Amino acid sequence: MELTDTQREQLEVFTRRVESSPHNLVSRRARDELRDRHVPECVALAASLPAGPRLLDVGSGGGFPGVVIAITRPDLEVTLLDATAKKVQFLQETRETTGVPFHVEHGRAEDLRDAHANTFDLCTARAVAPLGRLLGWTVPFLRPGGLLYAVKGDRWRDELDEARTELRVWGAEVVATPDEIHTPDDTTSPMVVIIRRTPTA
Repeated sequence: MELTDTQREQLEVFTRRVESSPHNLVSRRARDELRDRHVPECVALAASLPAGPRLLDVGSGGGFPGVVIAITRPDLEVTLLDATAKKVQFLQETRETTGVPFHVEHGRAEDLRDAHANTFDLCTARAVAPLGRLLGWTVPFLRPGGLLYAVKGDRWRDELDEARTELRVWGAEVVATPDEIHTPDDTTSPMVVIIRRTPTA
């Protein structure tokens, strides 16, 4: 992804805010890896997303990947959702500091999914919960045919096997797995399971 000077500056402002925050937004290890791993991974994820236009980032935490997506994909209307008040405040302050337009919602996904059902074209979630639980927190927000980009770790195969029942319950199907879209020598792109809410859901 070719970033503009403004986008690079916004990413730098955001990264410095995460590094200097007194809140426990990310782990100490993650803070040390922000510039070499977490920000580049989120930029790569943003580059892989199709046109939306409406995207919901569930469990945004310190803004990964939601803030990075909002910075690098101005064509998307981005909403960040988190249940922790201090993180929501951080995200709101980041929006004001960077000047990047995005929405921030405070609450638990399971409490808000009915009110915002069938609303979003895309949904992202990074290191939020095992896939079986995550499906119930994300798929209801998607319009039929909408896509979930779930950023997972090395256990993604086990999580996917364990989520077969939940896929049927929530009317979803797997579109792509890290085996299909991630190569071992690719150290920038995250491992993503892409799931579609079935058009008839």
